[in-house]
Amino acid sequence: MADTERMKTVYFCTNRRYGVDSPSCAMRGSEKVMEMVKQELSRRGKSFPVEKFLCLGQCTFGPAVRIAPGGEFFLGAKKEKFDELLEWIIAEMEK
Repeated sequence: MADTERMKTVYFCTNRRYGVDSPSCAMRGSEKVMEMVKQELSRRGKSFPVEKFLCLGQCTFGPAVRIAPGGEFFLGAKKEKFDELLEWIIAEMEK
């Protein structure tokens, strides 16, 4: 299957760094937000694949979420931005 034929997937960075000077998406709550997104998508009848990803390379700006293949990043995906994140995911996945 060619890359362009792959199903879009929502990836959440779940990288966890323990150093004080090393920000990480998991330490900022990415796993909790991912579970919230999965639950709300299910409640709305959306069956988009949502998966953990070890590192998306954006932890400084995280939590990071990306639609792949070929999608943009949503950075700063914290609980406070849940509604915005969810609407972004739905819009990107339905393109």
